[in-house]
Amino acid sequence: MTTPAGYALDGPLISSWPRVILQIAWTAGGNSTAPNHWYTVSSRLRGSWKAELAGRQYELDAVQSGQMSFSLDNVDGAFDPDNTSSFFYPYVVPYRRCRLVLQTSPTRNLLYQGIATGTSTGAVAASTGTIGMTTGLAASPSGLTTALTWAVPNGAASGAAFGLAGATQSWATTASWAVTVTPGAAYSAGVDISLAAGGMSSLGVQQQIAFYDLNGNALTSSSASATVTTSWSRITVSGAAQATAAFAIVSLVTTAATTAATTVQVTGWQLEQAAAPTPWADPGPFTSVWQGFVERWPQKYEQNGKYGVVQVTAVDALAPLSQLTLGYAMPAWVASQITPQYWFDLASTTASPDISGGKAFPDLGGSAAVLDIVGSNIATGTSITSTSSVGTLWNTPGPVITLSNSQASSGGSASGASYLQPRTPSGGTVMLPTSGGWTRMICFRTTVTPGTGGTYSATSLWCAAGPGFYSGTGDKSGVYCFINSTGNVGVNVQNSTGSSLATTNTQQFVCDGNWHCAVVSLSADGKTLTVAVDSYITWHNTATSDMHSTTYDHDAIGTFLADSNVNTQPFAGDLAWVAQWNAELTQSQRGDLCLGFANGWAGDNNGTRLNRVLTLANFHSGAVYNSAYIAAEAILGGTSFQGRSPLDVIQECADTEVGQFTVNRAGVPVLYGQLWRWIQSQPVVTFGEHTAAGEIPYLDDVEFEQDPAHLYNDIQITCDGSVDLTNTNALQEVSDATSQAAYFPQSLQRTITPNFVSNGMAVAQYLLSQYKDPHTRLQGLTIDLAANPSVLTALSTLNFGDMVRVNRRPALAPSKTLDCFLEQVAWSGDDTGANLKLHLQMSPASQYRYGVISAAWATLTAGVAAGVTTVTLGPVSGNAAIAAQYVIPSGTGYQMTLGYGTANAETVTIQSVQAVAVGYSTVQITFTAATTQPHSAGDYLCDINPGNLAIPPVGRYPTCFDGSSQTGGTSPLVSF
Repeated sequence: MTTPAGYALDGPLISSWPRVILQIAWTAGGNSTAPNHWYTVSSRLRGSWKAELAGRQYELDAVQSGQMSFSLDNVDGAFDPDNTSSFFYPYVVPYRRCRLVLQTSPTRNLLYQGIATGTSTGAVAASTGTIGMTTGLAASPSGLTTALTWAVPNGAASGAAFGLAGATQSWATTASWAVTVTPGAAYSAGVDISLAAGGMSSLGVQQQIAFYDLNGNALTSSSASATVTTSWSRITVSGAAQATAAFAIVSLVTTAATTAATTVQVTGWQLEQAAAPTPWADPGPFTSVWQGFVERWPQKYEQNGKYGVVQVTAVDALAPLSQLTLGYAMPAWVASQITPQYWFDLASTTASPDISGGKAFPDLGGSAAVLDIVGSNIATGTSITSTSSVGTLWNTPGPVITLSNSQASSGGSASGASYLQPRTPSGGTVMLPTSGGWTRMICFRTTVTPGTGGTYSATSLWCAAGPGFYSGTGDKSGVYCFINSTGNVGVNVQNSTGSSLATTNTQQFVCDGNWHCAVVSLSADGKTLTVAVDSYITWHNTATSDMHSTTYDHDAIGTFLADSNVNTQPFAGDLAWVAQWNAELTQSQRGDLCLGFANGWAGDNNGTRLNRVLTLANFHSGAVYNSAYIAAEAILGGTSFQGRSPLDVIQECADTEVGQFTVNRAGVPVLYGQLWRWIQSQPVVTFGEHTAAGEIPYLDDVEFEQDPAHLYNDIQITCDGSVDLTNTNALQEVSDATSQAAYFPQSLQRTITPNFVSNGMAVAQYLLSQYKDPHTRLQGLTIDLAANPSVLTALSTLNFGDMVRVNRRPALAPSKTLDCFLEQVAWSGDDTGANLKLHLQMSPASQYRYGVISAAWATLTAGVAAGVTTVTLGPVSGNAAIAAQYVIPSGTGYQMTLGYGTANAETVTIQSVQAVAVGYSTVQITFTAATTQPHSAGDYLCDINPGNLAIPPVGRYPTCFDGSSQTGGTSPLVSF
């Protein structure tokens, strides 16, 4: 059997069938950051295959990892991991990345459609100049009017290159768009090319096919030279792949230097397996429908051992996320920031290198640096608890250390207190860098407010000083971080003469028995000192001179160790972590450390928490991007990670807003918020018998029912990590007596992480409203794509959570219509293409209809100068179905922002709104006072948004509360 003439050699047997492309990124490990170089093995597919995306049977079930299974021809032992002569050796190992792609209208052209048609810049690169796209051109030899553009600067040397990514970039760091080739086979390429007016009138170029081995090493290339002018021409080239060739890349290379800035226009790209080029053909769209990792390569020998196959099982990203167990978050997060110069976990001591019989805390970075324990008023193994739940030591196992210093007895005495003495790898006693900026972090807990429990008005968390800092003679340089008499953290820096360069006092009380984290940074130029404590709020102090010092000769943690031998203002309390960076951390990095340590990142939004967890897991999905979140709006409480899987933590985040976490068809882990199902107002596709109206037919396997397995009338929500959590409010429960009387008591339990306990009650009430009564359900349906390939384009992009509509028209009964959300998408087929099916598992959309009332907004129809009192705008919120005077109030002192998002934004007060009729195109609004700034046509007049929230993008949220803003479902109408 052969494919139709003019089609890819591994294409379908019938021209209307799609091409199934199975690819493996042999040189990319599962969790590595290496780029994907997708090698196609479709020609080795044998028998049936199945690709199930991550999904579930019911909407409240946990999502299960997606799987793909298929068999490959292994007669030559190519997929035997022990076969050292295999083309793929030594990469036949577990967790190689793999994906399944469908080409819906395959042709001989092996390039992706966006490249072939000159309509996408996403897969091309240039060695110099810039890349763009242009439309509206005269038709090229291939009949195309859109082209990719390559703007080559004046004076660019001969050999400048432009083509598929990979040819002009490092193979080790850039995912190429190379095409898989067969060793020894002949290939031909061609492009339509011209120069744009305004540059050089002609330019010498070469069209190249460059061949590469599996590791991206360049082999020989084939080229054809031509002179390009401002008129269209087509360049073609042919060549044979070498015995070790795995990939081919098409590119253009200049053969002369440019004498003027010149733009090259290229379209009609084609690469085909042929000895001579044929006319250009559109390859049709490509759609990735599954991506994950090959988990195993089991080999099987059929026909009495004569025919070898490998029966491959692959899993998606949920599988490794469920298998990993997270450790203690603090060291993992610190390591994920700028690599610390030194960092110390004060729960683990080792023998001291400097003090006989003493102990020290070693640098976790592996250097010889330590924090020596000096003195005897120190204990290890103390409790890591705190006064409140949100002040609990974050993910540190303990024990920590306790300094039981007395301020009154230790003043002026070198032996009167205990502290920690730095010892650097070189034997020095000062850790702070002398240039380039620095950051020091210290985590502590105390109940002692200075000035109330001793004779001193401050206690020192750490100090580095010069030889004359205390005595007042000689060099008086010093920097120290302290707790002042009001219980706030402060930092002071003074120069060699004793003059203060910067003093910063924070406003957060820290002597409350809770754990706190202080991060102090000095900028690279030494002129800006920044302090952050327990939050993103930072305090800055800027000096006119550099605050670095080269004369510090002593450093201490837990005391003010001055003049090398004077120990004063010692700290009394617990210490857990000390870290130092030889650079200034960013505000975000400082905030992440402070918020995480003291509050378990309470206050994170769901998207931020998702990325934090994946960072702690050191997880890389190998997909086009590492993760995504869609309509995830929840604000979360603090949480603990130790001993839990990333999947468990992320699923709890999703449950907090009745959302879901899954992996999409591109292999990307995605967190969907509950809002995603509220804002879908129309189905993506409609299934039914009425094909003339665009409905997609399905097999006769549908079954409608009211499933009592999803009746819940007693909702029990356990809140974890909320800032207002107590022993009595952790469980939020709500029930419905009427439902229990009708359907028996049915309980649903969930553990979530809301920022406030009241959000737990809101979740409980929502779940009760949805599940206390039975709903009509549809278990699933199957579409035969081999029998109806024309619908493949519409179905290939379906994702978890998409809304679809199912119609059924019985002959003798009323018709049925049910809107549903997809819960699982499963593809199946075989090596002939005669069997290609799509099975969809789905749950019913809500029986309610949701409406969202957004901020009112309108745009100026024309620009206005400063000093006007009346402006003309388009329809309010873009909707002329409701008269403007019923949306924006008059004469009430109502205020709005004119010029929102611009430098000239100003607050205006509404005096009156012109009375208009439904269907209006413009409306005049008068203000109580003249404007103070000019404004342009298209500028926004909108409600004052708290916190500078951006206006939602058009199409994501409804505009106002009317028929056009209803987001699906059936009456009764509910608004939030």
